[in-house]
Amino acid sequence: MKRWMIVAAVACAAVTAGFFASDAQAAPTPRSPTDPTSGLTQYTDTYKVQHPYNLPESARFSITGGVYNLFILKGDKGYSSGTTTGARTEMRWGSNWSSGEHLWSSDVEIDPGTTGTCIMQVHVNGQGEAIYIQTKNGNLYNSVGTLLATNIVGTWFHLDAAYNPSTHLVQIWVNNRLALSTHYTKPAGTQFYFKNGVYNLSGAKSETHFKNIQLWH
Repeated sequence: MKRWMIVAAVACAAVTAGFFASDAQAAPTPRSPTDPTSGLTQYTDTYKVQHPYNLPESARFSITGGVYNLFILKGDKGYSSGTTTGARTEMRWGSNWSSGEHLWSSDVEIDPGTTGTCIMQVHVNGQGEAIYIQTKNGNLYNSVGTLLATNIVGTWFHLDAAYNPSTHLVQIWVNNRLALSTHYTKPAGTQFYFKNGVYNLSGAKSETHFKNIQLWH
């Protein structure tokens, strides 16, 4: 699989080993209710694309003008020949983390017809997800329960998702509105990572688009 890097640029900040050199000196600031990233520091990471194993990556993933496009069709295979999970085309971010708040941020557009599909996850190395954002019938949910936004399909919106394994705090914002604040507990030392794209579907085709992807901690 190809490995890609997104460079999260901040003016006048030097990058060392994939993280901003000023990380250690940055003093925490109170979290703004309308700015999910306040008090956090932007960082860089790489990703690889998980896609139907019998197709080339380019058949389900493309980058056009800074927009990341990912789709699956009904009947697509899983990401490996032995998997028992459903079809997916997802950007799996490389960093694993087990403490401190980490936040994924992006502008997102979900194509009409995309339903029964997860578009973003905070996954563990193993079974379970701290965050599992999916669309169903035009609305956006976390897992199969909490409604995050209605009539969200077919238009660009801004999505932020954060998890802190140290405090177990889960937070999701839609268009800078806090849509969910809850807790998810795993044993200390459990490692988490970000994913975004399309996973599973109940229609004929699921497709999402992402731009301005940023990572923060």
